[in-house]
Amino acid sequence: MKALLATIVLVAMALAAVFYLGGFSGFDATEQGKKARAAIGPGMSYTQVFDIAKEPRKYQMIQRKTRRVAGQEIEYFEPGPPNRFKRDSFERRLRDNEMPHGFIISYNYSNKEAFFVTFDGTGTVVGIDDAPTMADLLQTRD
Repeated sequence: MKALLATIVLVAMALAAVFYLGGFSGFDATEQGKKARAAIGPGMSYTQVFDIAKEPRKYQMIQRKTRRVAGQEIEYFEPGPPNRFKRDSFERRLRDNEMPHGFIISYNYSNKEAFFVTFDGTGTVVGIDDAPTMADLLQTRD
């Protein structure tokens, strides 16, 4: 029984040491997301954004669509389905102009901080927008 108690205490001490000495106690995902969003601006390249905010897991190509409204053909743009991000195939698609209308990458840091970065067909940032989060639902977003 004493050996079990000693083992539990040692494991708890090891976890506490990893938590505090490993830098996990000071990690704030919301603050990290705010800093990343503040550092990203229009005119930046996708490589600069990846250096600041990390490579994404997925991206969405912007697709041009048309529909008839009151006898007139209306053109509009909307994001397509999410694509898994693989840097080599992503860069090939960009180089071969397979994303002429651009693409969108979403970054989700926490329940309070998430945003979309919109790029044009050359891989240049054209906009940054808030993504809906739990903080919006609870009306606690800063």
